[in-house]
Parts: sequence; C-alpha cells; structure tokens
Amino acid sequence: MTNAIRPLMPHAAGLLLAACLMGCGPLALDRSVGDSSTSTASSVRAETSTGEIGEGGTVAVVIEGRSITLDEIHERMQDQFLEEFLQQPEAKVYEMQETAVRGLVRRHILDRAAAERGVSAEALSLEITEGIAKPTVQEVADWYAANQPRLRGAQLEDIADRIEALLADEAKKKAWSDFLGPKIEALDWRLMLEPPRTQLTATRLIRGPTEAPVTIMAFSDYQCPYCIRSEPVLAEVLARYPESVRLVHRHFPLDNIHSFARPASEAAMCAEEQGKFWEFHDAIFARQGRLEESSFAEIGDELGLDQKALGTCIEARRYADFVQSDFTAGQRAGVTGTPAFFVNGIPLEGARDADALSRVVDAELKRIEAN
Repeated sequence: MTNAIRPLMPHAAGLLLAACLMGCGPLALDRSVGDSSTSTASSVRAETSTGEIGEGGTVAVVIEGRSITLDEIHERMQDQFLEEFLQQPEAKVYEMQETAVRGLVRRHILDRAAAERGVSAEALSLEITEGIAKPTVQEVADWYAANQPRLRGAQLEDIADRIEALLADEAKKKAWSDFLGPKIEALDWRLMLEPPRTQLTATRLIRGPTEAPVTIMAFSDYQCPYCIRSEPVLAEVLARYPESVRLVHRHFPLDNIHSFARPASEAAMCAEEQGKFWEFHDAIFARQGRLEESSFAEIGDELGLDQKALGTCIEARRYADFVQSDFTAGQRAGVTGTPAFFVNGIPLEGARDADALSRVVDAELKRIEAN
C-alpha cells in the first residue's frame, strides 16, 4: 500500500468503514478482540458491565479496576477495520475509496435538495421511492422467462418471491438514479484520487479501433458463466464508444474447474490463423459453456473454415504457449478469477454492467482530454 493513500483515511474512516461493510464481504476482525481473552484469562482479571455509565460513556469492561468505555472499544474497532482495509490490494482500496467518495457526493445532493424543499433528508428519501409499484405477477413471469439460462432449472413457484424482491430493488435503484443522475451531472465536482494502474501489453486480439485512446483488456474463460454474461456488456460498451474504445481479449482458462476452457482458447487461436478469431470466439460463447471435443470442428464447419488446417492446428496445440503466456500475464497482474478487466490498466475484478464500465471509460476520456 502506498503512503499516498493514507492522508485521506483519518478524515474518511467512518465512511470507508461503511463502504467496507457494504462491499467487502465478511470482515475478519482482529481476533485479539475476542479470542485472545480466552488464552490470557489467567493473567487478566476482567469483569463485564451491563450498561453501567461511567466517566466518558457506557462501561464495556472493567480490567483490574480500570473502566473501559464503549467509546474506547469503538475507537479500537475502527482502527482495526482501517488497518485491515489498508491491507487490501491497492485496486480494492481505490475502488472502495471511490465508492465512498461517490456516496458523499450523493449524500451532498440529497441534503441540498432536502434543504431546498424544507424537509429532512429522510423524508425526501421516502418521497423518492414511495410511489414505486409492486412488481406484477406478469413482470415476475417475464423476468423468469427471459433469464432461463441463468436459473438452471429452478421452478417459477420456488423463486417467485426472490424475483419479486429483485425487481422491487431494481425499481428503487432506478428511482434513485432518475433523481440523482441529472443532479450529479450538473454538480461541479471532480474526483481527485488517482487509480492504480497495471502495465499490460495488448496482444493482436483487438476488437474496435486499433488506435483507440481507451483499452479494455478482458481476461476471460470460455466456460465461465460470468464471462458469458459479460460478452453483451462489452459489446454494448464498444457500441457506446465506437471511436474511443478498443477491446483486447486475453485468455485465462481455469483448468481446475473448466476442462474445455484451455482447448477452446487454443482452438480460437487456430481460427485466428484463418482470420476468424472473433467469429469463433462469439460462437464458443454462444454455446453457453456447453463444450465437448467435437464442438470446435462443428464451429469451424459453421464458419466455413478449412477443417483440415483447423484440425491439424488444434491437434498440434500450436498456440499452447500463446494461451499460457496470456494466463501468466494475468497472474502477474493479480488476476485470480474471471472475468477480470483492465481499463487503461485500471483493474476491475468480476462481472460489471455497461454503466459501471462506462463510468471508468468516461473518466479516462476526461483525463486524456485534460492532459
């Protein structure tokens, strides 16, 4: 962790703690808060207090006559959360800091709008979402029908409540987006944090303008369900920025869970010999991870490839080193799963929607224009 991050922390510790609780997953607290008290019980005589009020607040524990308040405990917990936060990978620290900053911006807008209307922020929050209608039975059924590949045979009656909750949550998010979006655009603000960047070299597997100012490098596995879902997202981002963004594909087959991912990568490279990499790439993903030994010859036939040349290339594993080189580059860059994206070197782990990727692209375009 670089020292440049630390000056922000004391002023934003509470906010970053909130971001950590919302986005980090389970927090592994310093075990010394609880477990070590067992191992040191023989040397420390401690008594608990249930709500005693001492000087400085509620007493949490009395150790050899000294009262320790909840305020002191909370301060220690905050320090522990902060220490653990700073031990996260640099990219994760930045992402959480940015999330916290954007939360501050949204709160600023909400507080100002509430003040202008003469109401509390809480009252305005209720007003923004109170008119949202409950999802209808038909909307639930439509969502179920549209997402069949993701549901793996689950029956509608078994998951209808969860779908309804999901649709209700999406409606709330849209209401907030409709309220905040224009105001964020109109607000005079700049994000001053500089994201960490990873130096990666583009390969020849490029979609979009070769000289585009923004490069999205995607490390992907042909049998990864999240990679499959990310393909239309990447296509949408390329469509939004036809002159400004290029996509670079990097192979990252997860051999331990996807037995045909590496053969698929090597076969796609064999198709590249015949000028059909992206067509082969799309055809593999169109099979939704359902691959077998005959799949690559079938795809080659569908694309009108020279089957003998394709088969010879695949059999010889001509591009095994190329695929492994991509995998090694990903590992060195900190990739541990798929999909993993790098936008001009800025790491983004996990599946993202088009809006999330576009925010990073927009920030990069603004940075490039300013320079």
